[in-house]
Amino acid sequence: MLREGRCLELCLFLLSLVVPAFEGCPSDCVCYPSPMTVSCQSHNFLAIPEGIPAESERIFLQNNQISLLLRGHFSASIVTLWIYSNNLTFIDPEAFRGFGRLEELDLGDNRHLRELAAGTFQGLLHLHALHLYKCGLSALPSGLFRGLHNLQYLYLQDNHLGYLQEDLFVDLVNLSHLFLHGNKLRSLQPNTFRGLVSLDRLLLHQNQLQSVHQLAFHDLRQLTLLFLFNNSLAELQGEALAPLAALEYLRLNGNPWSCGCRARSLWDWLRHFRGSSSSVPCQAPQPFHGRDLKELPADTFRGCLASESLHQTHGLRPPPRDHPPLLSPSTEQEGTAGGHGTQSGQRPGSRKSLKNCTKSRNRSIRPASRGPWKSAEEVQDLKHQPNLGRLPKPKGKCPRAPVLPPSGVQQAVGGGRSSGDQATLTLHAAVLVWTLAWTLAWGAIFR
Repeated sequence: MLREGRCLELCLFLLSLVVPAFEGCPSDCVCYPSPMTVSCQSHNFLAIPEGIPAESERIFLQNNQISLLLRGHFSASIVTLWIYSNNLTFIDPEAFRGFGRLEELDLGDNRHLRELAAGTFQGLLHLHALHLYKCGLSALPSGLFRGLHNLQYLYLQDNHLGYLQEDLFVDLVNLSHLFLHGNKLRSLQPNTFRGLVSLDRLLLHQNQLQSVHQLAFHDLRQLTLLFLFNNSLAELQGEALAPLAALEYLRLNGNPWSCGCRARSLWDWLRHFRGSSSSVPCQAPQPFHGRDLKELPADTFRGCLASESLHQTHGLRPPPRDHPPLLSPSTEQEGTAGGHGTQSGQRPGSRKSLKNCTKSRNRSIRPASRGPWKSAEEVQDLKHQPNLGRLPKPKGKCPRAPVLPPSGVQQAVGGGRSSGDQATLTLHAAVLVWTLAWTLAWGAIFR
């Protein structure tokens, strides 16, 4: 009898070794290890679920109804946090304090968020990607991105931004992609983009831009793609584009261009540009209405003052002769990333020379690669095309593969289990039965 009691104790002990594998996961969530991941998406949670393991590195909370993010909801071990497509209205400025390992933070598609405190992202030294698209933001406070020296992707599209503070991006020395399209920007000031010495792509289309200061792009010497289409620009000085020595793709269509004497410097710069550019359709004066500024003959500006010409009066050089030639349709999809040599006057933080390999997932909100580049005829009536702003695939860039759960996903306690989970439980049960039978048989031998 004593031996049978010991056998029962042994069985209970073995059972206790199995049960913890399914504990420590919030109800209705899925958890799996290596790295420790908690997936709670699409369950209509109204708040951050309780019971998230402290050692969790990846937490997926997208497509819920969560409205508040407070300090203490997550631990400092987190590396990836997706909380897009929720109902966030407030983020505690201390919510991410101490998250030195955080690499990707997606807060996008929270349309009622509307504002952020200046210190919200303070101390996120390893952050590579920050998603703030479709958040109803009308302003970004000065210092919001201070200290984010490793940030490479910044998604700010489809908000209500009407103005950008000068030096807002000054610390983002490794930023390569900046998405600002679909806002309400009216002007670009001299130091709007100061410090973005590694920027490769700048999307400013579908705003309300009426003016661009001639020094707005002065730090963007590595920029290869600039989208300014579908704005309200009647004029753009060639001096503004002169610093963009690595530029390969330029889109200016969809603006009410005035092709009088004040367009001479832009026309002159376009004559020397060796990359791919869209048409620049003239709206005024009437004799040039509907014509492409790039196609106007030189004698169009014969009666204009020489000071209207960029290269004659200011001595600014056209793009260098070793500038990459225009890519053919077969190679244009691959694109060419601008070099990342050291710049003088570099801001705090070191610039990386390695490939940009921030991981993400495949979502329709992301600007996807496309090619070959559209011709002037194909880009007409862009306002009615659904895929505006899609980019050529850059050569040498790392793909942002979707994150998929590994095999052996553990379903949370209390939730429905998958077939793999049931198989795992069956296996554990079989092991327990075999162990119990073996123990009883062994006890019988020595009885």
